[in-house]
Amino acid sequence: MVPDDVYQKCARDGLLLPIAFGKSIPEEFAHYPIIGGIKAKEWNGFHDFVLWDELCRSESISSVFVGLTVGAPPIRQFASKWLQKKVLPEILSGQKRICLAVTEPSCGSDVRNLATTAEKSACGKYYIVNGEKKISFLENSSHSPINTAVRTGGPGADGISFLLIPRTEGIRTRKIEIGADGLSATTYIIFEDVRVPVEYLIGSEGQGFRYVMSNFNHERLWIAFQALRNARTCLQDAMAWAMKREAFGMKLIDQPVVRYKFGSMAKEVEALQAWTEQIVYELDHMSYQDGNRHLGGVTALLKVKGGQMNKFVADNCSKVVWAFLTRFETARLGLTKTGQGSRIEAISRGTHSLIVPGGSEDVLIDLGVREALKLSAAKVKKGAKM
Repeated sequence: MVPDDVYQKCARDGLLLPIAFGKSIPEEFAHYPIIGGIKAKEWNGFHDFVLWDELCRSESISSVFVGLTVGAPPIRQFASKWLQKKVLPEILSGQKRICLAVTEPSCGSDVRNLATTAEKSACGKYYIVNGEKKISFLENSSHSPINTAVRTGGPGADGISFLLIPRTEGIRTRKIEIGADGLSATTYIIFEDVRVPVEYLIGSEGQGFRYVMSNFNHERLWIAFQALRNARTCLQDAMAWAMKREAFGMKLIDQPVVRYKFGSMAKEVEALQAWTEQIVYELDHMSYQDGNRHLGGVTALLKVKGGQMNKFVADNCSKVVWAFLTRFETARLGLTKTGQGSRIEAISRGTHSLIVPGGSEDVLIDLGVREALKLSAAKVKKGAKM
């Protein structure tokens, strides 16, 4: 658990504001500190990229900010001015934390069919929320509001809305232990007749599905950021090992089969780096709405490639470090959580944490193709030649 005073120091040191807003920081929040002394009007997607690259370089500490990364943008983009003024100052100063609760035990990430309900009270002043959420990135605070998708209407996407739920009576939580990261704030949440003032509705009723889908785009880009740094960390440690380890009468790096592995991994990393930088640049020159419209499918494919590349590099670096060890060395170094192979071991264990969140590969590849077809059809109607 990260103490409140440490989290608040992150705010004073200029971490929370850029993490909450991603590629651009509205001028109205310019009075909050920004890391590096960068002015709000100068902050862009590449600053966001570098910030996350450095956070991921420090390994598990980046987990502390997951809830803020995915929970704050919907409030900034869609909540009423009243709600923004009420909750954002507390979040950006580190006094309170925020999270996102979409996934449910009964339907996974199938947002269209979520079952958690929010029915209006007889007096019309409250939503009464009942249901369960499974993966929610609930930060380590009993006072964190919960940004969640609920069903306020009929079946399907049109019946979904977004609510910001204050921590109040009727909410029970317990941490879910996951294999990849002990600092993860993944949580199981139960809502039982939770009364939420109607003023805490984010945006309009029935628009929650659209808000969730648009929020996925930065999350998927952010997953690609993590994949790149994880892969480079693995390459760094495996290369250092190969430069000094001897087997079959020569150093590992002098063996063609090992150099082939490093070359194969490096080209995958650099390809993803170039693609990510291209998308960051394009998003910097588009509005929020145009970025979602034109690059939503591309960002989905980028996230898939990031997860695949991260796993490919982690697996092959593991082979470089472990394949040439004696039995004693394997027990002492290669397959333990300590020693020179420790970071590779940890990243290998967590590869699925970049594959499953943000949408499964099968769903996202299909989404990327469907979005490309939709955009091409629209261009043909306008006279473009394909």
